[in-house]
Amino acid sequence: MTGGASLKSRLRASIVTLVTLLVLSQCLVSLHITAESHFLGALERSRSIAQQVRNLVLLRMSERLGNAPAAPQSWRDNLAGDNALAALLEKTVATSSGVSRILVCDDDGRVLAASDAATAQAVARSLADFGAWNQRVLWVRLVEVLTESRDYAILQDLGASGGQAPGFTLRVELSSNLLRAGILPQVRSLALVSLLSMLSSMLIGVFFSNAMLLSLRRLGRRIEQITTGEFTQEQESARESREFADVQSKLDQLSERFRGAREDASQLRANIERMLVRLEEALLLFDPDERLLVANLPTRRLLDRDHRDWIGKPLRQIFPAGSPLGDVLRQAIERRQSVRDHTVVWERRGGPLRLLVNLELLGEASGHRFGALLSLRDAETRRQIRTQLDVSSRLAAINRLTGGVAHEIKNPLNSMALHLEVLRARVAGSPEVDREVEVLGGEIARLDRVVKTFLDFARPVELHMSRIDLVPLLEQVVALVLPQARQQNVAVEFIPPPATAFLRADADLIKQAILNVVVNGLEAMPTGGRLLLRLDTTAEEFVIRVTDQGPGIPPEVRDKIFHLYFTTKQSGSGIGLAMTFRAIQLHNATIEFTSEPGQGTTFRLGFPVADDF
Repeated sequence: MTGGASLKSRLRASIVTLVTLLVLSQCLVSLHITAESHFLGALERSRSIAQQVRNLVLLRMSERLGNAPAAPQSWRDNLAGDNALAALLEKTVATSSGVSRILVCDDDGRVLAASDAATAQAVARSLADFGAWNQRVLWVRLVEVLTESRDYAILQDLGASGGQAPGFTLRVELSSNLLRAGILPQVRSLALVSLLSMLSSMLIGVFFSNAMLLSLRRLGRRIEQITTGEFTQEQESARESREFADVQSKLDQLSERFRGAREDASQLRANIERMLVRLEEALLLFDPDERLLVANLPTRRLLDRDHRDWIGKPLRQIFPAGSPLGDVLRQAIERRQSVRDHTVVWERRGGPLRLLVNLELLGEASGHRFGALLSLRDAETRRQIRTQLDVSSRLAAINRLTGGVAHEIKNPLNSMALHLEVLRARVAGSPEVDREVEVLGGEIARLDRVVKTFLDFARPVELHMSRIDLVPLLEQVVALVLPQARQQNVAVEFIPPPATAFLRADADLIKQAILNVVVNGLEAMPTGGRLLLRLDTTAEEFVIRVTDQGPGIPPEVRDKIFHLYFTTKQSGSGIGLAMTFRAIQLHNATIEFTSEPGQGTTFRLGFPVADDF
């Protein structure tokens, strides 16, 4: 899976975008034509109204003054006192769309007659010429009309032949509000049509993308089933193309192989993978000036520091001189040499941690330094993985050997025991012979016990899985060891979690595994001490910790304590921890331990939380 959009999403987006662009283009063209027509129509109507009013005014003045030339003052007096003319102008404005007022002004701009009586004798405002305004870019005019409130004017000279009314002017004023009211319904209609067209394009895009990508959806669903482990067979559609049918067949073959690989995965692999999840490398990238650029999340877990506070700081400040890690890095940078799996000890609040250090100097081969990449790994966790893998391999080898060899040995032992009894009866009465026979009998019995142990360990375990609560199970373990603890003067303490801890497991097998670890802890403190049994819960696992105050496990034998028949106790059998290790593996759990000489040992048993209840 990549971070880009899916083919279906891109196809849908392409169809919707294409149709949307077409719709918007058509809408803009229609809006252009509509607005241009509306503005030109308003201009033509205004000019026509101005011409009609001019003729009307001249006719009125001709009736009142005659055809003889009149002085400007006569025009003023007659226009200002002509109420009938004002009524005609008001009626004209009422029947004309877009026109707000009609004024007759003298040469000084004073209003002599007006459709609005309130403006009579006032001085007319200076307004933009509507004819010149119509020469501007259409989209500028449209935005102005839709967003602003302005007035425009059409000017008409009232002068007639013979010098009548010199300087008198007729003004037809238009308002952007009235123009907006005339064009807004058409804009809304276009917007509604565009919106419906875009919604239709989306539906068309969804329909066609679904129709075109139906086969790809089936293939995608098939791939998802394979990745999630759902291996169901699907019937091929009769409408499926041959190419898609071939791909479907290959996916079926792949799913069969994948299922076989999953079924062949052993419980050991599950344990190792869970351990590798915790084996995360801390990565720190430094620039050529040795300042930290990037640090990943495991840095915080391994170094027990907030790596975000280190961003931008120099390496010498993060890992100062005098510290083991700082000295190793400084020497490597000064010598221009990389570091490979160098072990250092890092001091942190939870105790010292052994780290494997790798330093790669970037760009050194080309002669230019681009920085350095530092990687840190938990050396102890890596050692534990190698140890557990070795233990599991040994136990598996023992199982393979004992499965057939133990039976072959047990039969001759039984025959030897029978013949020894016959020999004992025949030579009875001789003390020396009786002692030798007793020695032989004891050795045969010991070999028989060893063979039985091998057979018990190699015999397949049938798990009786059930839903169990770990809290009462651990309380039972504590009750079982209390008599022995009192004899040894050992205080046993159990710390339960704040909530219940239900686990799907074989109760008897888990109980015996935990009991083996607890008994080992008691036997490590023959003169008294404190044994702590603690259960912690997280979202991913239940963790049981068993801590004693014994002498600790010597470093030289820590890799062997889970081996069958290995023991450091004179009377020990070396079977308990090996059986515990096998039981833990059968439950896909993990077992680890930490030990300090003279300070005791802590065993950690981690059980994954079940998802089925």
